[in-house]
Amino acid sequence: MHKQEHAEHSFTAVPESIAAARAFTEQTLEAWRVTGRMDDVRLCVSELASNAVNHGTPTEDGGHVFHVRIDADDTLIRVEVEDDDPLSTPRVRQPAEGDTGGRGMLIVESLSAAWGYESHDADGKAVWTEFFTSRA
Repeated sequence: MHKQEHAEHSFTAVPESIAAARAFTEQTLEAWRVTGRMDDVRLCVSELASNAVNHGTPTEDGGHVFHVRIDADDTLIRVEVEDDDPLSTPRVRQPAEGDTGGRGMLIVESLSAAWGYESHDADGKAVWTEFFTSRA
């Protein structure tokens, strides 16, 4: 029988929250003793949180938030980053050598077992990524 874990946290969509999302992910997985893919998971969370900060839709007061959800059992970690931008569609790009951006989803695709996104109509989207792992 697999033990199922779940955690989530909301962050203000500012650049400093990217590091906070990484820290939340690391602390959560360490508490669950699911650390086998920690570096890959942390890097992917950083990329997805960066996208949420850079592409989220500001509210009337000029701010916006993103949410990180983590689910894990004995063999799989699933991370979702939800933002309030219903229009941007995450996709893997092939940036030119001199390009300074556009590699985030390429990194996510190369490190994870699977990734995708779910549209929440006018309310935004959740981008998810999954990793096979085992408990420490």
